[in-house]
Amino acid sequence: MNEGLQDRLEKFGLSLYMIRVTIAASLSWLAVHSLHGDSYLYFAPLAAILITQGSVKASLEKGIYRLMGVVLGGIVSLLVGHFFDVGALSILLMLLIGIGVATACRINIQAVSQVGVTSVLALTFYQDPYIVWRVAETLIGVLIALIINMIIVPPGGFVKVKRLALEGTLLLADALTGLAAESSSSKQAPERLVRSGQLLAKSDKQQKELHYTLSHYQCRSGLRSLTQATSHLQKVHRYVKEIAEEISLLPAHYAAADWMTEVVTATADCIALYGTKTLSDAECTRSLPEALRRARDLQFAWFSELQGQCSLTAVRDLGAVFSHLNRVLEEIERADYAATIIIPAPVSVRAGSARAVHLVKRGLSHKL
Repeated sequence: MNEGLQDRLEKFGLSLYMIRVTIAASLSWLAVHSLHGDSYLYFAPLAAILITQGSVKASLEKGIYRLMGVVLGGIVSLLVGHFFDVGALSILLMLLIGIGVATACRINIQAVSQVGVTSVLALTFYQDPYIVWRVAETLIGVLIALIINMIIVPPGGFVKVKRLALEGTLLLADALTGLAAESSSSKQAPERLVRSGQLLAKSDKQQKELHYTLSHYQCRSGLRSLTQATSHLQKVHRYVKEIAEEISLLPAHYAAADWMTEVVTATADCIALYGTKTLSDAECTRSLPEALRRARDLQFAWFSELQGQCSLTAVRDLGAVFSHLNRVLEEIERADYAATIIIPAPVSVRAGSARAVHLVKRGLSHKL
């Protein structure tokens, strides 16, 4: 399914989730009917409907919880039904035992509720074939729903998660630059910092979901590389948050000084250059190792000069800022080295490439 077709279908209410649910439920019914005839056909499609989620991982977790609840509820109902007839007492004992055991074992709440549902139904239709059919058909429904989730996926998933990581990286670089600038960008820096973290986290989450889909199997090398790059960028984001906290504690004449702006901008330029080189198909005319070397030289030069001009208290506070800035450079170096080990197949990420080229040519952009 291509992106244009998906958008047109959603206008008529045919969302990807709805398509997954209807296909999974229909195939589950057909599979059970061909295997068991007309006995309890509704459990498989019911399981397929209930466990189908937006991602394969979420569907798998819900399917496991449902199976655990069905098995435990079936066992408890067989034990209680062997000694008691259907009634208030038997239901009370059954729910106390089933839900009590599930809660004591720290089973997920979704499985606990399923224990109660299965126990009541199994006791009402107390017979061994019912329990067997219930477990088997639930398993069939879960498996078919997982397979449908792995096949029917949003179009262009890999390109989208890569674009999210690129946008988060460029926004992170802009946020770092704004921390030491006396302009409107300095007021927007905290918001940009939060937003960049959200984009990187969203990209990381969606990358993990893509590992379970069949259509992205050919992108597995690129996904590994992208996951590794995103992990490094999230560490850089944590360092930038610490830099923001340290700069906010500095006196204004230090935080907004020209030398501070120069050092911070050079460091942010390395972040943007790494993101452009790794996460887009834009051609980088500048060398990342050279940018890293220049940023580190600026840090050393300015910190050495400030040690002879500032008080010990100021040197201590400035040292915290420079220490975190150096950690950013070290993390970018590690990320760049790791990227040379796993070289993914080229995947076009057109959105953001033009901005990335413009950013690399002039330093940093202040607009996303």
